[in-house]
Amino acid sequence: MNLREGTRRLALLLGGAGAVVGGFFSYAQLQSTLHQRADHRRFEQLENSSVVDQARKECFESSGPPEHGPWEKYQAPQEKPTFDPNASYCFYPDDNPNAPEYTAKLNNGGTETVHFLENRGIASVETAGGQTLYPTPAPGTGAYLLVAILPVLGFLIPWGVARAFGWVIAGFSQKGI
Repeated sequence: MNLREGTRRLALLLGGAGAVVGGFFSYAQLQSTLHQRADHRRFEQLENSSVVDQARKECFESSGPPEHGPWEKYQAPQEKPTFDPNASYCFYPDDNPNAPEYTAKLNNGGTETVHFLENRGIASVETAGGQTLYPTPAPGTGAYLLVAILPVLGFLIPWGVARAFGWVIAGFSQKGI
């Protein structure tokens, strides 16, 4: 066997091993991308649901600044308000209707709490099951392209390095290729 044939076989062996390693990383990237896509879709479904839409309306459209001063919360109420445990309500931090975060407590649709930002965007959604969902961007085309290209790169990089190394060694050998 000569140097040319040995280099070719070594390059193919290393390329095959690299393709397997690239396939492993491709699978890990695919799982991550699919998980990110599922989180994005789940959050979008909750964000566009009628329950969250109703909470947004209750927090931003029907709730205005308090008509009275902040001292009223320390006064004893004249009559006891009726509290419906199934009704949703909004919480303004520091009794400031212009606060940067609003919280809507809900008791229907599997959604328990929605945290709104000042611009009416959603900061997070807590479900009745105790799961908290945050806005997750959809995976880009590059993530799917990376899944496809990793095994190819896993083959080409070690194969090319082995071929180049064999070419350099052949250049220094007396016999040549």
